[in-house]
Amino acid sequence: MLKYRLLTSEELRELEEEFKHFLIINQIYDDEWKLLNQQKSQKVEELIVLFSNLVIEKALKKIAFLEIITNNGINAFYCKENEMELIGISTENKQFDFTLVKESSDIRNQSLSIFKTSKPYFKTREIEVFNLINSGCSIISSERYKKLELAYNLSIKQFKN
Repeated sequence: MLKYRLLTSEELRELEEEFKHFLIINQIYDDEWKLLNQQKSQKVEELIVLFSNLVIEKALKKIAFLEIITNNGINAFYCKENEMELIGISTENKQFDFTLVKESSDIRNQSLSIFKTSKPYFKTREIEVFNLINSGCSIISSERYKKLELAYNLSIKQFKN
């Protein structure tokens, strides 16, 4: 059963050696693979689905930080083992477009709302990360997330004072 998506032909070509090892582990050798392909066997598709799931899941496990920037705000996600943390930044100024911001100085004059929350995963961690990427999120560095977290922490300090 396909969990994520099929690898493209180009991705499969790039992973040819890994795919050969995968086939050998599954006790399918070169001659048998060629025969299965010629027969257009259902087993070929099943093996490609299984390999795609393994490759994509391995990649998703390595992703820790995601971000989506829309004209309305910034949402940054820290994908921990058992929960997802979210830092969100927005403004009530409907004329302001976060997608056009090039430097942090561009938003200093804005009245910003910033919040932080977390939630446990409803599905598996990897499926939720995959869904976020499919909805437009990009992978970001831990440094980028930590800058947003610092902004949040500073806003809390200012609010308390």
